[in-house]
Amino acid sequence: MGVIATLLPAVQLQRLRSAIRDRHEVVPCDDWTALARTCERQPVRLAIVDLFADATASFDRLRRLKQRLPRLAVVAYVAVSAERARELFDAGRQGLDGLIIMDRDDAPIELLRSIALAESRSVADVVRRLLRGADSVAYDAVMLAITRAHERLSPAALAKLLSIPRRTLTMRLATAGYPSPRRLLTWGRLIVAAQMMEDQGRSAERIAASLEFPSGSAFRNICQRYLHATPRQMRERGGAQYVIRAFFRQSQAPAQSKHGRSGRRLALAV
Repeated sequence: MGVIATLLPAVQLQRLRSAIRDRHEVVPCDDWTALARTCERQPVRLAIVDLFADATASFDRLRRLKQRLPRLAVVAYVAVSAERARELFDAGRQGLDGLIIMDRDDAPIELLRSIALAESRSVADVVRRLLRGADSVAYDAVMLAITRAHERLSPAALAKLLSIPRRTLTMRLATAGYPSPRRLLTWGRLIVAAQMMEDQGRSAERIAASLEFPSGSAFRNICQRYLHATPRQMRERGGAQYVIRAFFRQSQAPAQSKHGRSGRRLALAV
């Protein structure tokens, strides 16, 4: 589950909710200012917007949002009319990661496909590729630690989501070479925090709050404990790429390179 921020009329918002059900948390916003604020303060990886929310195409607002948060994936979900045809043609040059046409591309399966394509650039997709061939329980546990980082899961809640006893989860992770459930959940939050840090518009304090670290100082202490780096150094050393490498380096489990070979040197395209 990830967080999706939306700026949509009621009809599109309802269709989106119906399609994704409980796969993602949806945060509706009333205007572009609220959308930008939500994306800065919460662990949002995808925004779905109606470019005509203000009656005319809001390309300037879109450009400013992408400039401030370049790692944010943005999908336009719009109704088409003859008057909007030229503006929709121009939309392709505004850095959009997807375009959904109302009443043509918004059947539930099409909506889910558009969301998956937009998220394919995300850190979760990178880790998913690196985990190819891993123990099934370890694979699911690592992915949940990342995709549900904003929920601050407990080890018991993680085990419940996986439908196995906590002791069994701990044993399966250890056998596969991964950290304990508690440490794994912290690594998941650090990976997501690192990706958020790649956007200069997000401060360490806001990231700490959005991922429910007890405080900014607690976030910095965990960065030091796990990475021997400050949040700023984490950003300067490569953000999510740096943290993912540290995670696999400190784990005993081998990661898959982009060529499919087992090894410690990770070829990441975060």
